[in-house]
Amino acid sequence: MASREQLKMVAQNCSQYRPKGASMVSSTSAIDDKNKSCVNCEHFTEDNKCDINLVDEILSNMDVKLD
Repeated sequence: MASREQLKMVAQNCSQYRPKGASMVSSTSAIDDKNKSCVNCEHFTEDNKCDINLVDEILSNMDVKLD
């Protein structure tokens, strides 16, 4: 499983990142880049997995190893 820091790096580099509840939030109060993380993404499930399986792919493209 990816660490918290890795999940932040993935979210920063993910073209499919969608903040949870973004449709109900104005653009000025949306999650800013420093708080962007997979855990805040609509694709991140309750069992801590990306439902479109992008975490490992993005980490490998970034040359980051999972612990």
